[in-house]
Amino acid sequence: MANKKIAFPLDPLLYGSCYFPEHWDPKMHEPDLKRMAQSGFNFVRMGEGAWSYFEPREGEFQFALFDRVLDLCKKYKIKAIMGTPTYAAPAWVAKNYPEALRWDFNRKPMGHGGRRHLNYTSAEFLGLSDRICGELAAHYKGHPQIVGWQLDNEFNCHMDVSYAPSDTLAFREWLKARYGSLDKLNAAWGSAFWSQTYGAWDEIDLPKPVPAYPNPSQVVDESRFISDTVAAFARRQAAIMKAANPKWFVTHNGLFTNVKGPDLVKELDFFAHDQYPGFYPHWADASFGLAQARSLSFPFALLEQQSGPGGQMAYILPTLRPGQQRLFAWESMAHGAGLMSYFLWRTVPYGSEQHWHGLLDADNIPGRRLAEAEGTCKEVRSMPKAFWSAAPARQAAVLRDYDNESNDWRANTYTGKGRNETGRWHKAMSKAHIGLDQVWESSDWSGYRLMVAPHLKMLSPQLAARLKAWVEKGGHLLLGAQSGSKDVDTQQVAAPYPGLLRGLAGVEVEDWSTLKDGEEREALWEGGSGASFALSTFVERLKPQGAEVLARWDTPDSLLAGAPALTRRKLKQGSVWYLGGYAQDAALDFLVERLSHELGLAPPAQAGEDVEMILRKAGKKSWLVLMNHAAEARTVEGLPEARLLVGPGALKAGALELPPFGVAILESQA
Repeated sequence: MANKKIAFPLDPLLYGSCYFPEHWDPKMHEPDLKRMAQSGFNFVRMGEGAWSYFEPREGEFQFALFDRVLDLCKKYKIKAIMGTPTYAAPAWVAKNYPEALRWDFNRKPMGHGGRRHLNYTSAEFLGLSDRICGELAAHYKGHPQIVGWQLDNEFNCHMDVSYAPSDTLAFREWLKARYGSLDKLNAAWGSAFWSQTYGAWDEIDLPKPVPAYPNPSQVVDESRFISDTVAAFARRQAAIMKAANPKWFVTHNGLFTNVKGPDLVKELDFFAHDQYPGFYPHWADASFGLAQARSLSFPFALLEQQSGPGGQMAYILPTLRPGQQRLFAWESMAHGAGLMSYFLWRTVPYGSEQHWHGLLDADNIPGRRLAEAEGTCKEVRSMPKAFWSAAPARQAAVLRDYDNESNDWRANTYTGKGRNETGRWHKAMSKAHIGLDQVWESSDWSGYRLMVAPHLKMLSPQLAARLKAWVEKGGHLLLGAQSGSKDVDTQQVAAPYPGLLRGLAGVEVEDWSTLKDGEEREALWEGGSGASFALSTFVERLKPQGAEVLARWDTPDSLLAGAPALTRRKLKQGSVWYLGGYAQDAALDFLVERLSHELGLAPPAQAGEDVEMILRKAGKKSWLVLMNHAAEARTVEGLPEARLLVGPGALKAGALELPPFGVAILESQA
């Protein structure tokens, strides 16, 4: 799963919390650090929001507050991850450098008073960023407690676009580098339509308010440009920190919209994730981000782990019930987090995040949240070292593609109802206890039996060739409706769908239709079993060209009636399944069951869908992490002979009862 080899700080595993000393009376610092050490914590993450402390006035720098805290860290044997503080700048930046501000889509500048209001393309902001990073790097380059740096904080959180004049100028330069000439740009964008042909580079702008619809090729290029700009900003900061101390690691927390994960990770030593399960209605929805994190680097860091009820000005999440904090922390570590940091040590009583509750509330009285973190820490320290580098077992994967996701989200979707089928596949597989990873075109695909590419509309010849080679060597690929319908410029292909995938899938699309929200079309499995499933959003009438029919449309709809809805083509050692529609939860549950049966994808044990399972293997040993997300006890059966490392009770006849929100980790021979 890892896209790069990393030197990850595994020994000892860093376990601690976010701590922001600028928020607290200095008299509290030593009691805080002492209590952390007593809790078993061995690191803090701090500094990323403190630019106004480090540089209170332009060009005037101070470090004494953090120097004292780092000295206390040394006293209590606590390491530190520092953050470059460039996501929230002092007021003087907006006052003195208005050109550093982001502008919204309507070309209105943002102002000081929140965060993420600064512009990655502004020469003024880049200079200020370089300077504060350089001052921090120079001051702390030899400090023994600092192990690495988090670059900025949550790139593109809150606002993932900017339309300042500097953005337009940078976009034009990016387009020149990508296309080389206006003729090539005009061809790629299909700019002959609606008289959009450009005769000079300075005629081109980022998408702007228009009476009709923007050019979809321009919109997708905008997303590519934004992502490249974020990666360049990360590269710039990483270079400054590494030049000061090559032993420091650099990371970044979170993958937000308009950022291509694999490109960002190229600038880091490893990826970091922020995990807040309270935002999601189902545990499998929340675990999607963890699977995404390990697709970018394994192990990954967890720099913000929800520790209590969280909220900002417009919302507050439900309070975690007793046991859930421990459950969620182990869930993150089961997926591959090799560094655990709770957000945050103590609730800040003021500001826009005064409802983000920490391990301690603002009253500073220890309660159940800190006790759970301490208990989890003891369990973490008891785990064998080999567990932390053992990757989850490979069974199936879903293919992620930034361009296609940008197109779906921003440009050309026909209907939004079908969006995020990638997430629905993750949920269905997770509930069925089939290990599902996420992979990218640049990932290592070896070891997976099944790969799902739900709706790979935009397709390059290179990706089509790699899919074919993977299938021929024994992979089983499932494609969804609209696959291969566009080229990399978002233009419709001048060939029967699925375009470049037509020969691989052994099928053509004869006809198609969108469906209204709430509409579905039933498909009946061949062979007389009576089994059926329903598809939605966008449905296709398929014509086999060497593929066998697995299901047919069972509907009076004359466009579809009796035609194939699902096909399969066997190709050398593998096969390609083509699904002529979008699938919601019930259809995916059905398809996961069928695919698992056909391909021999077996869960590691048997349990209901409230239980999450992660199987990790290394050498001759395996570890099965069982997590009960229900508020009632659940039983897991069919377990191998194993030693219980974490969890209550004992294995009896291959069964184990998990208490409400319970966690168990079993070690056995692989």
